[in-house]
Parts: sequence; C-alpha cells; structure tokens
Amino acid sequence: MLWRDAFLTVLVALIALSFVPSLRRSRRRPVRFDPNRPYQAYTREFDVETKTDDLDAILATLPEPDRRWAERYPPVDPGPLYDLETDLAAQRADMGAAPPQDSSPPAADAIVSLLIDHSGSMRGQPMLFAAKAALVASDLLDGLGAKQEVLGFTTVRWKGGQSREKWLSDRHPSYPGRLNDLLHIIYCSAGEARHCATMLRPSLLKENIDGEAIEWAASRLRRRDERQKCLIVLSDGAPVDDSTLYENGDRYLPEDLRRVANEIEQAGDIQLAAIGIGHPVGQYYKQGITIDSPEELESTLIQLINRLLHPAP
Repeated sequence: MLWRDAFLTVLVALIALSFVPSLRRSRRRPVRFDPNRPYQAYTREFDVETKTDDLDAILATLPEPDRRWAERYPPVDPGPLYDLETDLAAQRADMGAAPPQDSSPPAADAIVSLLIDHSGSMRGQPMLFAAKAALVASDLLDGLGAKQEVLGFTTVRWKGGQSREKWLSDRHPSYPGRLNDLLHIIYCSAGEARHCATMLRPSLLKENIDGEAIEWAASRLRRRDERQKCLIVLSDGAPVDDSTLYENGDRYLPEDLRRVANEIEQAGDIQLAAIGIGHPVGQYYKQGITIDSPEELESTLIQLINRLLHPAP
C-alpha cells in the first residue's frame, strides 16, 4: 500500500507540474517599454473617421459585451446643453439687431480646432461640461469671425478590437504597436452646424490614444488656408489603451503623445495648447493648463482662445 500511495503522490505532482508552463504563459507580465522602437499601428484597416450622422451605424455593430458595458451607466440629461444652445441663439439674435460695424472681424483669418478626449473617465459630468464649453467657444469664434472645428477621439471597442483579433490570428508577434481600432469623430468642421449633444452617449466613450488623434487634427488644420491655426486639446488623463500598453510597455502611448506634441510645437505652423481636468498636461504640452474640476472648463477655454488669437506683443 505504501508504494501505491507513493506512486499516486508522484503522479499527482507530475500532472501539476505539467500545468505550470501554461499558468506562467497566462500570467505573464506586461512587456518592458523599449524607447528605441518607433511608434506604429499594427494595422489601420479597422480605424474609423466619421461624422456624427453615421455614429449610430457604427455603434450598432459593437459586440454584445460592449453594449452591455455602456448600459451600466445612467444616461446624461442633455437638457442643460439644449438650454445653452437656446440662450446663445437668443444672444446672437440680439447682436444681429445692432447696427453693423465697419471694421472686419478681428479673427477672420483664423481657425481653431477643439479636440476632445472621449475616454471612459470623461463619462457623465466631465463630458457634459466639455460639450457646453465647445458650444460657448464656437459661439465666441463665430463672433470673432474665426472658423472652428469640434472633434472627438476614442476607440471603437474596449481593450482592443479587430486590430487585436488580427494580431492574435497572426500568432501575436512581439512589440506589435497600437492594438485597438481608432474612432475619430467630426462634430463640426469649418462652416457646419454643431452636434455636441452626441458626445453624451454612454456607448461612445472608451479608450484614448492621444498622439494619433492630435496628428489627425493637425493634418486637418494644415489643409486649411487660414493664416492662424490653433489646436486645443481637452483631456482628463494620460493616453490609455490596455491592449496596446500591455504588449508594448506602459510608456508607449504617453511617449508618442510627447513626441507628436513636440513635433507640432517645433514646426510652428499650429499653436498647440491643452486643458487638463485634474491632470498635469504641462508634462506633454508647452501651453498646458491644469484645472481642478470640469466646471472650470468653459471660462478657462474662453480665456485660452482669446490669448491664442490675440497674443501679447
């Protein structure tokens, strides 16, 4: 009997040891960031750029787990946004009744692009105040004669989408680069109506890949003829996409943001600035302003626009 017990003990131990490699593989640590590897996207095949009118069709294709995730959060009441639109329209009507001035608008040869972070942490009141700030800023720019764009950036899905699935089917090569599908949204381009209420949709806000979003917004500005070009980023945190960071290192996205911001600032053709909600954006942008709460967004953004369009001599 003793030998049988000993045999069974050894057998159980060997079976247990056979599972160790698979356990190690399933619990492997995130890779170490390699600063010598240039930033890349594993594939751009599944990236999406869209206007708000087409968002319904895009969000309808999300897998069931993604839709259920969004349902966990209560919808944000857009009423304050519509009330603000009504107030701004009334103010414009009153101004339109005033006698016309002879001088040309002070910023007729300028365009300002407002790029809004659509990460999950912006859900709720932060996004409501961001949308309100965008409306007030657009109204100000209209009065100054400047053109404006309102843009948003997020990802199509959480924690990697079709890009990650393709990488897995390709036997997951190491250091793959960005592993999520970008979703870049045009709320209004120069001369178009605004659709800021769409920002409040719970199913819209996911991950934030800032560097590529800023490159996208800057490329749009560079196709414009206006002499003065400004790009303002509203964000509440560092770039995060779990799928990308796990396979490329935790500094992969923040370092790309730092690189992109530095290149635009060095080029000098676009004035780049950012407002961070409880996040020290000065670590990425030379013109970075940190505020403590979303309620400060509107006044801070208006002050920043006036400073960019009318720099001190």
